[in-house]
Amino acid sequence: MTLRTTLRAATRQDHDRVDQLGGAFDFTNPSDYEAFLRAHAAVLPGVEAALDSAPPEDLPPAWAQRRRTAALTADLAALGLAPPPQAAIPLALPDRATRLGALYVLEGSRLGGAVLRRRLAASQPQAPDAYLAHGAGQPFWRSFLDWLDGQVMSEAQTDAAVEGARQVFRAFEMAFKIETSPAR
Repeated sequence: MTLRTTLRAATRQDHDRVDQLGGAFDFTNPSDYEAFLRAHAAVLPGVEAALDSAPPEDLPPAWAQRRRTAALTADLAALGLAPPPQAAIPLALPDRATRLGALYVLEGSRLGGAVLRRRLAASQPQAPDAYLAHGAGQPFWRSFLDWLDGQVMSEAQTDAAVEGARQVFRAFEMAFKIETSPAR
């Protein structure tokens, strides 16, 4: 079994929960789209910053081009919204294995972004979509999977990678719940 298949199987329920929560945002409603972006802004910049501090060999090829914080910040600014503090939902990615798990979630979320971008374009064609469009036409997912499949991990490191992925899924889950809470 590859690390990819292990991560996919081990985090299926986490992924499904986050997809369900993220799918609850109604992109026909500008406020919901703003809340969706704020939720991502509570997680993504902190994860990317943690990954930036990793040794280059722990990161996939073209890491600088894969980063989406600037695109997310641009969309928020276009909507007149300030991004939340970088550590809005803090994460601990202390080693290569947990970072690999975090990268798996971030890179996979780009695929969902393409689907959501089509939904947004159908209902709010003028809405800023740099974040959802980031990487369109680039082979980021395929090259990430090729790189991930080449990573050699012990059983303990694989378990840590799963925990890293789950940690990021939990952060997105928390951010989505905060943004959709009635008190908001």
